Amino acid sequence: MRELTDGNYEKLLKQSDRPVFVDFYSPTCGPCRSLLALIEGRLVDYAEEQGVTLLICDVSRNPRLAEAFKIRSVPFTIAVLPDGRLKYPELGLKDEAYYFGVIDKLSGKGGFFSRLFG
Repeated sequence: MRELTDGNYEKLLKQSDRPVFVDFYSPTCGPCRSLLALIEGRLVDYAEEQGVTLLICDVSRNPRLAEAFKIRSVPFTIAVLPDGRLKYPELGLKDEAYYFGVIDKLSGKGGFFSRLFG
């Protein structure tokens, strides 16, 4: 799983030719740890299969990114499209179907989870 940082932001987000789904988290946040377990367990592999890059960003270690995205609470997820547009901002922990559905929408493929839960 790749970590988005103040130092690699340009390369991983601004120069990406794929949609990117970012989870902003804090290591001291219980809901954040639950989402990280889902990401590590199944979501990151699914995103890669669908052509979507999934990144995580520790807001306590990356204050410039937290400020740039105006993060005030975590977990906070958002998608960044290749043209720089932001989509699907979401605060708080959602059920896993939500995250798989966002990956499906970003991929444009209408994957398994969109068909199952859509």
